[in-house]
Amino acid sequence: MTQTISNQPITAVPKVIIDRRPMWLILMSRFRPLLFVAALFAAFFFALQLDPPSGLNIAAWRTLCLFGLTVSLWISGIVPLAITSLLCIALIPLLGILNASQAYAYFGNKAVFFILGAFILGAAIVGCGLSTRMTIIALRRFGKTPRKLVLTVYLFTAIASCLMSEHAVAAMTFPIVWQITHALKLRRGHSVYGKSLYFALAWGCIIGGTTTILGGARGPLAIGILEEITKGQYTISFLQYVIYDLPLVILLMFFGWLILRFGYPPEIKSVDVAIEELETKIHAMGKWSLSERLVLIIMALTILTWIFAGEKLGLANIAIISAAAMFMFNLITWKDVEENVNWGVLLMFGGAITLGGAMSDTKAALWITQSIFGDWQGSAQTLMLMLGVVSLVLTEFMSNSAVIAILMPPALTLAKDYGIDPRLMTMAIVLPSNFAFMMPMATPATAMAYSSGFFTMREAMTAGMKFNLAGFVALLFLIYVYWPLFGQM
Repeated sequence: MTQTISNQPITAVPKVIIDRRPMWLILMSRFRPLLFVAALFAAFFFALQLDPPSGLNIAAWRTLCLFGLTVSLWISGIVPLAITSLLCIALIPLLGILNASQAYAYFGNKAVFFILGAFILGAAIVGCGLSTRMTIIALRRFGKTPRKLVLTVYLFTAIASCLMSEHAVAAMTFPIVWQITHALKLRRGHSVYGKSLYFALAWGCIIGGTTTILGGARGPLAIGILEEITKGQYTISFLQYVIYDLPLVILLMFFGWLILRFGYPPEIKSVDVAIEELETKIHAMGKWSLSERLVLIIMALTILTWIFAGEKLGLANIAIISAAAMFMFNLITWKDVEENVNWGVLLMFGGAITLGGAMSDTKAALWITQSIFGDWQGSAQTLMLMLGVVSLVLTEFMSNSAVIAILMPPALTLAKDYGIDPRLMTMAIVLPSNFAFMMPMATPATAMAYSSGFFTMREAMTAGMKFNLAGFVALLFLIYVYWPLFGQM
């Protein structure tokens, strides 16, 4: 008797898993985000019905309730930051805090348009291939040995992050570093040299992004809130921003180099294979195109104008005109803008500035600061340092833009009460808000480096903790030595 075996493929029977938990527990886990939002709004509307605390009028109390709701949504991340900000703007006139014209006028702050212009300029740099070419040229020319290659990645990402968003720098550099580690056959989770390359990428982006207002949108956001709350009396120019933070950046760059130099000794002797791959890649790109040259010229002129005429002409005006020039010379298309501009960030910043303006106008920020620091007997410098530490801690667990939006209004009120230059108080908040060295979720630069698989979460947190300590020491130096040395305290 002959047995026939079918050639039909055997389909795996799907495994049925029976959830034996109580139904109420299943529903709770399934609808947890929705239940959290419902509870949050229930608490919000309940708080609105309460009588204002002593010293607050109705508008200020409603502003504080809205502030609590907005911060809770920002921290939870259940609702996108941009949507939370738009909701905040809409609720301000609906709750009678400000009229609609005032509320939406805050959204038109020039900081928002500066960020938009900077995003468009960054899109042009990436779109024409200039960013990739510059990265490869730097690594190929200066990274001839293992240690020099790590140092080149570190310095290049830092310098590039001074001129464009650190997130964009990390995104354009990551594939090239990955190609290097692949060519060198470095083992994930085992290669010390691989760890140093990806740490150099993340740390360079973070420190470089702290240097100028181009490195990230937190700087323009803080300046926008400063201008709104002080009614245009104070602002920070491009050059002033760099002067204020330069010692901190130098100290952090030196500290990072020490860690990379002595904490991660390379286990390989040569990087010739990786350099050969970079040679092949740059050869395939061909000669410099006209578009690359024109983008480089426009960016150079833009930065020089920001430095020498930014205060007179306006940073946002220069950014928008330069962005328009990119289109006039056909160096960028609107499709490039749609793909590279983070519209959610713009909306989030508009909402943060509007909320900050409402807290200032209704005196809600003043009430918070008087309640917390009303009996403060310490020095103004110690107060600045304390707020800087709060900013440093918060930024590891939430968006640095949200940190700025939360801390700036009460901090600027304190600056007025204690006779602190509002510009220095702004810098004391904004600089530590970029120290996202520990947690991958804190900044895309660290997240990309962590995604490589070359280092663990524990290693990232250990090294990041050392950096945060160095950042604290550097901030201490700024507040107690550097700023007073120039008569700025």
